[in-house]
Amino acid sequence: MRITYTVAIFLSLVLSAQMVMGTGGGRAKVLIMGFPQHIQLVSIWFEADPMVDPRQVPARAHQTTLDESDIQRFIRIYFPRTYEDLLEYEYFMLLVLEIFQFTQEQQKMLYDAIAVDGRGAVQDRSVMSTGEWISIPWAESMLSDAFPNDADRVVGQSYSFSQLTLRYVINSNPNVPEIFSPYSDFDGVEAVITHPYWTCIAIPKEGAVVTSYIIGAFAEGFGGVHADERFKSPGWMPHTMYWEYGNATTWTHHDSVGQDLYWDPARNAYSVDMLLAEFLFSTGRQLPSDVLLVHNLRLKFATFAASKGFIYSILDFVEKFGASSEPIIGKIWEIDEAASRGREEYLGQAYVVSYDTMEGAIDEIEALRSEALKLKDRALFWVYLTEWLAVSGVSLLSSFLLWNLMVHRRLYRDVKVTRGPPR
Repeated sequence: MRITYTVAIFLSLVLSAQMVMGTGGGRAKVLIMGFPQHIQLVSIWFEADPMVDPRQVPARAHQTTLDESDIQRFIRIYFPRTYEDLLEYEYFMLLVLEIFQFTQEQQKMLYDAIAVDGRGAVQDRSVMSTGEWISIPWAESMLSDAFPNDADRVVGQSYSFSQLTLRYVINSNPNVPEIFSPYSDFDGVEAVITHPYWTCIAIPKEGAVVTSYIIGAFAEGFGGVHADERFKSPGWMPHTMYWEYGNATTWTHHDSVGQDLYWDPARNAYSVDMLLAEFLFSTGRQLPSDVLLVHNLRLKFATFAASKGFIYSILDFVEKFGASSEPIIGKIWEIDEAASRGREEYLGQAYVVSYDTMEGAIDEIEALRSEALKLKDRALFWVYLTEWLAVSGVSLLSSFLLWNLMVHRRLYRDVKVTRGPPR
């Protein structure tokens, strides 16, 4: 029985899922709530990582094409309906959301999941917005209490500045866990950026640890616990910070993940690694000792997925011309088993072993890619031949007619002029 492209894709995904679920704990479910475009972008970043399984909940209507009824419908559909369902998620990301879109019961569920059951979380844009009608409800909510930013103090003063030039600095204090410091020497991490829009300040609560700073024309400065030895006030503001709240570790960013230029992988190639480092730290996982190795390993997962998708697109194309793709699909499954082992090793944080496994899988999938291209060429040979015969035939026929009618004039006859009868 012939295996179609769609069935092959399905079976491949099932195989990958079975291999991943067979590992210790499997992928961690992450609930991403907030501005629709931002959560979609962050989900794309995270989906490439085998350790993370992101789920989206649109939770902001302002500056979108959606109205509040749309947002509340999305929350009803996608937000976990029971507390037990919510606890299936290990990590929450609150990205410039409108807290008033959630019911008090839903806010209490999120608060308890963090404070009581120790789920990690991050929220961005300091107090979610420069608009008071969004920021003040956030500061007044019980959920803001779980994060290290003192939202009440922030909204109680002038907290937004327009088009500042900011310098980003990783906290080098040796008492701060090595969450971001291993990235400090890489291009784009300690950057200077002029923001084309408004910037919020963030104020650490007592006990908050600042992991990175922004330096700019601020009237105040806040160093947090274990401040950088270079810290000066005014001018130094928290960029990212965390603290322990109840049984959880939560984070606040002064800027917006998914919009702010600092988190753009095209500008800071290690931005996604830093976001995942926050996730690892908050969920009690071990931080990688060789961050460059893990960064390159994540690129290999993305390369493998892209190559496999390219092969499937070729097979989908050639099957339309009657070519059999079964031999190549069988080889893809074999290679995917090796890649699944690499993902399993990655989940177990055996990064060196996983890197070697993925290198071998990529070499094999690239060789199979060349084989798929050859299959495409063979499938199209008869198409090219038919087209060549059709074009050549028409050309020969046209030449034959042109020669006989216009050049050799074999079929030419003189026109005889006849006279009509005399009148």
